[in-house]
Amino acid sequence: MNIQEALNVFGLSGELTGKDIKIAYRKAALKYHPDRNPLGVELMKAVNAAFDFLMANIDKINQFQSTEETDRYDYGENLEKVLMVLSGLTGVVYEVIGNWIWISGETKGHKDTLRKLGCKWAPKKKQWFYRPEEHKSYRNRKEHSIEEIREMYGTKGQRKATGWKRVEVSA
Repeated sequence: MNIQEALNVFGLSGELTGKDIKIAYRKAALKYHPDRNPLGVELMKAVNAAFDFLMANIDKINQFQSTEETDRYDYGENLEKVLMVLSGLTGVVYEVIGNWIWISGETKGHKDTLRKLGCKWAPKKKQWFYRPEEHKSYRNRKEHSIEEIREMYGTKGQRKATGWKRVEVSA
């Protein structure tokens, strides 16, 4: 996650202070709280990850924020829509890590739906993923396993689409 991606979770841009970020966090926490939103647990993972990242980099936010309008988008809303669809797909297991959603389980029958959502197949990880359409990939980045990604960004585990049952992450 970079600064612009974290700001996009809250839909923020412009000259910002720590107070602005805390206000945006509180609004998002109220909106996506598990008591108010059935997808709240997953949505709060992304909100908390973005907030923690921004607070750890508070002195760099205005310096490294993109000035390009095309780099700004409201990822929180997109994330909610995608998770709503995923939650209704039988046999699908999904996990929010950073601001990406990793999708596994019985996905073969849902291939067309996943593509329509904007999900892409990661052949090396043998999983689908969703990330912001506007997210920029960098080809020279080191390849990480899904376990390394979980360790870097933290995760509370995977969710199975039917019944909202927790699925233990196998090592």
